[in-house]
Amino acid sequence: MIEFTLFIFACLWSFFFIKLKKNFSQKTNIILTIFVIKISYITLISSIFFGVTNFGLKKTFISLLVTFLIIEIFFFIGKKYLSNKSNLFNKVIKIKYYFEYTLIAIFALYLINKFYY
Repeated sequence: MIEFTLFIFACLWSFFFIKLKKNFSQKTNIILTIFVIKISYITLISSIFFGVTNFGLKKTFISLLVTFLIIEIFFFIGKKYLSNKSNLFNKVIKIKYYFEYTLIAIFALYLINKFYY
């Protein structure tokens, strides 16, 4: 049961970041694509192989379908909520740029500390 839960979590995690790629600006999208999205694709593909070998093709396909639907519904509801709250949406857009560059800086610092110290 814990293996299946980890499989679902890995699929949710990787597809979330693949879907999240569309919401970032073009500058951040390049760095996000290089570092995070490539790893997310590898994680998704490896979790599919893991699911097929451990749970069978039918259970893996159903789990992936449910996972993709959950993420699509999550983004649809979030987009609808933010478009209804236009004032909040404008604030999020302003904060988004700071968040993107902070995310890049934290990731760069993590890589520097990981490989040089």
